[in-house]
Amino acid sequence: MDNVLDFFREKKPWSKYKDLILDYYLEPYLHKVKTLGKPILIVDCFAGPGKFGDGLLGSPLIISERLRPLYERGANVLGLYIEKDAELYNQLEANTRDSRVPVETRSGDFRDQVDEIVDLARHNTVFIYVDPIKPSDLFFDDLGSVYARLKGGSSVETLINFMSAGFLRAVTGVQHLIAPDGVVQTDHEIVLRWNDVAGGEYWHEIAFTPSLSEGGRTDMLAQGYATELKRWFDFVIPFPIRAKYEQVPKYHMVFGSGHPDGIELMNTAMVKARRELVTSEFVVGRLFPDEPEREVIDPEEVKRIVIETSRQSGKTTWKMLRVYSTMNYPCMYNKTDFNRAIKGLIRDGRLASDCPGTKIQENALIWTLP
Repeated sequence: MDNVLDFFREKKPWSKYKDLILDYYLEPYLHKVKTLGKPILIVDCFAGPGKFGDGLLGSPLIISERLRPLYERGANVLGLYIEKDAELYNQLEANTRDSRVPVETRSGDFRDQVDEIVDLARHNTVFIYVDPIKPSDLFFDDLGSVYARLKGGSSVETLINFMSAGFLRAVTGVQHLIAPDGVVQTDHEIVLRWNDVAGGEYWHEIAFTPSLSEGGRTDMLAQGYATELKRWFDFVIPFPIRAKYEQVPKYHMVFGSGHPDGIELMNTAMVKARRELVTSEFVVGRLFPDEPEREVIDPEEVKRIVIETSRQSGKTTWKMLRVYSTMNYPCMYNKTDFNRAIKGLIRDGRLASDCPGTKIQENALIWTLP
């Protein structure tokens, strides 16, 4: 328990970065879903105390602040914050007691609330934030019954902290037990448990491939996790969270939505957070900005991505070509970057459109030309 409490004594840079993404996404998300006319529910499955020891807001209070403007304009909203550590829960209850929006706090394991969340998802739009302390705190299928409500027409989205680096450390730490000769013993009880965390067996080859760097392995693990999440969500993107730009990711945030608009809104939030990180490390306070080359937007590279995506997807709408391009290369380029590339490719005669000129028409069909 001391380690858990220590985590919340001071908000670390990677936690600030992660919470920026949550904060940046919630405002446009809430603006979008309020038009559905349904009650809005945001669930924080690992809420923590609500506030760090240094006074900075944690996810529950960030969520409450974003819900407040809607509530003040008459929207039906609820923040459901769950925490199983008794001391952290007491702090959470105290920190949310004077909340200016409807809030319910629950003491205990979030799994005990899943049936209620499933029931609420029948009539509410639901956003689920899942931010565990350690990778083994979350099994892949824990919220599967909630996500399955998408098939019933519910609006459900999730933002998950997949602790890719912690996962990698954990499984490589027991390699002598589960893969002593480099080959994973697929029926070992430890392997089966980590399969449940990962949502599949894709990690077996990734974790014990010596030719891959640590960063490469964490990125591939996150991509595998994102692919597995597509069993429920049509639109999924992962995003690495680093303390410093050049460092191996601490973990990956993985977002799932049943609607393409969700991908564009989340990608915008992630790109904004990423560019702020780059600016803070390589621009602010420097006489000569020194951004890494890959962070400088190259219009020709964006065009290459769009053409490559168009060939994969075939004839599709302008909007969906942009969305598919985003999913192929998430968190690097925003909506404006992709629109500019599509316009340029139409002018270059490399893409065709069934609408005249290069005016953006979301439902216009786009396809590649020979």
